[in-house]
Amino acid sequence: MIRFIVFVALLQFMLVLMGFLALDMVMKTEGYPNDPPFMASLGKVVWSPLALFLRHYGFVIFCVPVIWTVLASLSQNRPMVFSQEAWLIAGVVISVGIIVLFIYGCAHRYATVPNW
Repeated sequence: MIRFIVFVALLQFMLVLMGFLALDMVMKTEGYPNDPPFMASLGKVVWSPLALFLRHYGFVIFCVPVIWTVLASLSQNRPMVFSQEAWLIAGVVISVGIIVLFIYGCAHRYATVPNW
């Protein structure tokens, strides 16, 4: 079971790193840190708060795989909160969540603020 924990932990680390780098490349090609390259007719176009959060604090998400790895490793000899299989399923769910979070941040990098 320890091989699966190591595999999922490395997968999570790789996903965070690749997601952060992909978001960085997408935002820099669009002109970050300047304003977005176009204007909207009904409001001002700004960078999305999620994209900015992931861009500025994306490496903090590395704490999630570290915490998962520690808890899953501790449950190897004694089931703390969940069984080993439940920790493995939670690790896969966290991996999918990381993918979705960074893809959403890359795809929705703009937000429109209405002109008042």
